Amino acid sequence: MRTNVLVASLLLFVLPLLAQDPKPGSQVTIPLERYETLRRTSDSPSATVVDTILLGGGFREKNLSITFTGRATGARPLVQVMNQTNDVTISGCKGDAMLSRSGKGTFDLVPLADAFEVRCDLSISGSDRLRMHVAQSVLAVRSSVADAELLAGDEDETGARDYTLVRHVAGPGEILAATATGRYLITLLPDATRFRYAIDVHNPNRTTSSLELALQSNEHLQQIDSAAPYEVAEGRYVFSIPPGDSTITLTGELRGTAFTAPVRASLQYLVIESHPLLRPTVQTPAKRISISETGVTPQYRGALAFETGTERIAWQVTRLQALHSTGYAVNDASHRLFVPVDGPVLGETTFALRNEGAPELVLPQKPEPTYVSLGGDAVLMTKNAAGQLTVPLSQGEQQVLVQHRQPLRRGLGFALGSVAVPQLSEAATQTTVVLSYPEQWVPLLEKFGSRARVWTPDAGDVLLFLLIVVWLERLLAWLAVPAPHRFVISLLAALAASLVSAFLVLVIVACSALTIAWIIGLPIRTRVVVGVLFIGAVLLGMLFLSVNNRSGRYGYGAPSESVTSVGTDTAIDKVQRANAPEPVPAYQGLPAKFTLPPGERSSMFSQELLRADRPQAAFVFAVSFALTNWIGVLLALIVIVMLWRDRYALAQAIRERIARPNKEVVET
Repeated sequence: MRTNVLVASLLLFVLPLLAQDPKPGSQVTIPLERYETLRRTSDSPSATVVDTILLGGGFREKNLSITFTGRATGARPLVQVMNQTNDVTISGCKGDAMLSRSGKGTFDLVPLADAFEVRCDLSISGSDRLRMHVAQSVLAVRSSVADAELLAGDEDETGARDYTLVRHVAGPGEILAATATGRYLITLLPDATRFRYAIDVHNPNRTTSSLELALQSNEHLQQIDSAAPYEVAEGRYVFSIPPGDSTITLTGELRGTAFTAPVRASLQYLVIESHPLLRPTVQTPAKRISISETGVTPQYRGALAFETGTERIAWQVTRLQALHSTGYAVNDASHRLFVPVDGPVLGETTFALRNEGAPELVLPQKPEPTYVSLGGDAVLMTKNAAGQLTVPLSQGEQQVLVQHRQPLRRGLGFALGSVAVPQLSEAATQTTVVLSYPEQWVPLLEKFGSRARVWTPDAGDVLLFLLIVVWLERLLAWLAVPAPHRFVISLLAALAASLVSAFLVLVIVACSALTIAWIIGLPIRTRVVVGVLFIGAVLLGMLFLSVNNRSGRYGYGAPSESVTSVGTDTAIDKVQRANAPEPVPAYQGLPAKFTLPPGERSSMFSQELLRADRPQAAFVFAVSFALTNWIGVLLALIVIVMLWRDRYALAQAIRERIARPNKEVVET
């Protein structure tokens, strides 16, 4: 009794102590072997690999099964083994792994041991075939189903593969032969003969069927493209054709000059095409058909098409001699030439080309080129072995721009000479030449090709000249100046006024003063009417001069430039400069492109198909405004001298014409 009481007292004292939490420094002791196993598990990589999926059982007995065999290491991660496996039920799994469904037709496997094997029952609802997409974690798929055949598909980009288990429903004697349609293309080239055999095969069975190909035309096979597996037996290619439609493509080099179909087929088409330098002569009893019936797309024109069976088709090849032809065509050649006051003539030429086979374009060295661009990109100006400037060309439409310069003779206020334009070896369909001048030059004669242009005054200039001649001649006649004398003075004064703006103003002022004096000498009624008409004529003349802007056309001066205000940078400018991309380093040996001035005057010439066997140039004869102004000053001095010589007679005539009305008033 005492012993029981003592044991109970000890239990009451020890149990509260055991119920308390362990101290922070408490430890758990495990065997060394168990510790090493845990450490190796944490250090090794975690992976799960399914070595084999084995399909067993049979469709007839409805006892299909699926077995997964594999290995795992590390933490034994979950892997996906199948997906897109619809209308399938997997149940009754037994083994060292668990199989779970993670979605429609998708199954995952969780290993329970390092080496595992799990077997499950498999049932297919309402079908006699099993389709499944096996993930890349599965190495192989096998089948031991007696009444079915396992067909494998192609691998996708991830390494997964499609498999189909098809049930045998017909006996061996009921298997039908696969049918084929052959489409053969033979390409005759100057250096070799290429072939491409495309054979469309239809297998009507539910199992694989064999198709035998025998190359009988001395082919050197280089590549076979087919989803069906094949074997080579005694020089023949035996393909295992899966159910349905498939295609076999053979490519390589043909070393003979005859063709025999490599397979027995219900329909076979042969297309023979040749390089433009070759011309085949075909000898065959086969039926000739059109290209559109064959379903073959040839590369070259003039291909021959035949419907053939087992007939042998032979040919002979004749090499043709190619005639000389141009590699490029010049659709348009546009030349812009600027004749400055001094220095070389600057030019810019644009060639619009269509290149078909020329590797480069040879540019003339006269006039001297300074810049070349192809398609808007500057290119290096290089010379070939013959010393010719060449530009590499690409295929199709493109534009070549050339800037150039050349000298021109000038002297005594004249510019005279021929200005050459770049000429290619091929004639341009359309050639356009634009000659531009600054305001200091007046072109008197221009010529290009068969067309010439001579300077002619404007209608306004002619009208003003005639008006001054008539006006001045009538005033001199009023002053009783002899007819020959007044006609010479009127013509010279009008011509000088047309050349010198200051003398034009002086002539208008003098004529206006004499006209007022003439109006004063008229009777009162007539004086009012004529005065009103004169004032209207003066206003119309001022309007005419302002519209023609004669002082701007004949005066000297630099072209107006836009004034740019200089000030502090705005915030927008600073942001734009901060966000601007840094310049990309580029090759710095390229030529620079100058900007061609537009000029104050320009003339355009256009001509079609100019001869390319001789150089083409534009003839220019121009006079400077300085010389025309000096000529106008000289004519004005002659007029002034002639009037100064008769100044007393003119003054006396003016006094008499003004005094005559007063005398008539006194007499009345």
